[in-house]
Amino acid sequence: MKYAILTGVVCLSMFVTGAEAQEAPHNDITISAFGVFQQSTNGNGVRQSADEQPGVLATYRRFVTDHQGFEFDYGFSQFNQNFTGIGSTPLNLSPIGITGTSLTVPTNTHEATMSYVYRFGAMHRLSPFFSLGTGVLVFSPLTSAVGTTSANTFVTPDFVYSGGGDFAVSRKVSLRLGYRGHVFEAPGFGIAQIKTGNVTHMAEPFAGLSFHW
Repeated sequence: MKYAILTGVVCLSMFVTGAEAQEAPHNDITISAFGVFQQSTNGNGVRQSADEQPGVLATYRRFVTDHQGFEFDYGFSQFNQNFTGIGSTPLNLSPIGITGTSLTVPTNTHEATMSYVYRFGAMHRLSPFFSLGTGVLVFSPLTSAVGTTSANTFVTPDFVYSGGGDFAVSRKVSLRLGYRGHVFEAPGFGIAQIKTGNVTHMAEPFAGLSFHW
C-alpha cells in the first residue's frame, strides 16, 4: 500500500510540475514606437489639427489568468497643435496680440493609462489581444508665451482602446504589432480664442518588442 501511495504522490508531483511548465507567462514589459494621427475638429469658429509625428510607448502587463489581465501604459510624443479659422472666416487672434490668422503651439504630449486586456491563444505563436481603459492625456506647451497671453498645460481625461497581436520570436520575447485609439477633449491651453470645446480622436499604430516572464 505504501508503495502505491508513494507512486501516486510522485505521479501527482509530475503532473503539477508539467501543468506549471505549460502555464502561459503572466507578466510582460514592452517598448514600442508609434505614430500620432490626431483627427481635425471644429468648434467655436476654430479648426484644430495636429502634425503627424512619432512617439515612444512603455507598457507593463499583468495577467491574472492565461487570458485576462491589466496593462499600464506611458507614452510620450512631441508635435504641433495647429489652429485656424473655419472656411473663409479667419481666426481672430488680435485679443491676444497676434496679427496673423493662424496659431501653432508646439507641445510635449504625455499619456498615462490603465486598461483591461484580453488575449487569445496565450501559448500559441500568434496571440491576438484587445483592451479597453482610461487615463489622462497631458499637453504641455514648449513655450508659455503666446502673444500677450500664456499657454497653460492642458490635462484631459482619456478613453483608450487597442487591438493587435503578439508574434512569438522565442519563449521569452515577442514582436507586438497593434493600434491604440484615444478619445479626449481637444486641447485649448486655457486660451479662449483657440478653444474648440469638442471631443476628438487620436490614432496610434505601434510596433515593439515584448519580454515575458
